[in-house]
Amino acid sequence: MSLDNKDLDHGITRIDCHYIRPGLAGSYLIVEQNRAILIETGPQLAVPRILDALARKRIPLENVAAVIVTHVHLDHAGGAGLLLEKCPNAKLYVHPKGVKHMIDPSKLLASAKQVYGEERFASLLGGLTPVPAHRTVTPADEERFFLGNRELIFFHTPGHAHHHLVIWDSTSRGIFSGDALGISYRELDSPGGRFLFPATTPTQFDPKASLTSIDRLTALKPDWLHLTHFDSIPFEKALMDGLKRQLEDYAELAWNVFADNLPDKNGRILEGIQTMSRERLEALGCPLTFQESSQVLAMDWEVNVQGLHNWMDRVESDLN
Repeated sequence: MSLDNKDLDHGITRIDCHYIRPGLAGSYLIVEQNRAILIETGPQLAVPRILDALARKRIPLENVAAVIVTHVHLDHAGGAGLLLEKCPNAKLYVHPKGVKHMIDPSKLLASAKQVYGEERFASLLGGLTPVPAHRTVTPADEERFFLGNRELIFFHTPGHAHHHLVIWDSTSRGIFSGDALGISYRELDSPGGRFLFPATTPTQFDPKASLTSIDRLTALKPDWLHLTHFDSIPFEKALMDGLKRQLEDYAELAWNVFADNLPDKNGRILEGIQTMSRERLEALGCPLTFQESSQVLAMDWEVNVQGLHNWMDRVESDLN
């Protein structure tokens, strides 16, 4: 499968941000009557790829009406400030609880540099440009946005993060889901179906809220999932059922590991997640060996472990 930009139906183009590797994070361009919006930006280093996609579609930069991010994690929103500099008429649409970090990204920068280190931060993310406050919009839950006659609806979807939203597109009957409806890499597509798994990223992961958000979005009965990680895939209720079971299993695993008071909690949570993934991949008939699939999933496993650990730390703090 080509991981280059891909034209989908309904005036949608998926742009590969080439974050860390091809096929990991995407941005979506929607065009209606020569006006455009962008959903997700990838990191700041992805902005030239997005500008190139606009140029190939012959969309003038002044015709970009909006840049929309599902949440402010830098693999989704890191390029927003620089894109607004390039697109003079665009406004940034971001969750009300996340907008302050787009206007003043100092905390995001400090956190990212602590995680990655200065050198790796620069090579993976490229920086972070503040967004002028007057160019931000904080849509309410179920607020509507129109690009010509095309209706988009924002849904607040806590769980992955408090400041997470998704976008319902009436034309494609699709959901631009950010991380609310999981991650699915095309390398792991199998005869038995697609491997979709949760994103339990720190620092705000909440499994109960995640499950509620999944149920709410499933009730929309979409035709498509426009995943940030990665690509558009047909919606299947079975995928949502499997995602919910995995979230419940992740939470139970973390509870059990924290309850036994033994050392190396992260190591044992990681081992548990790896076992769940291996069993699911084998059941689907994944064409890759587990060593090969582990290379695809290693970073997400690591981040998911951190998120589960952080969640349990908050649970324990609330109990004490």
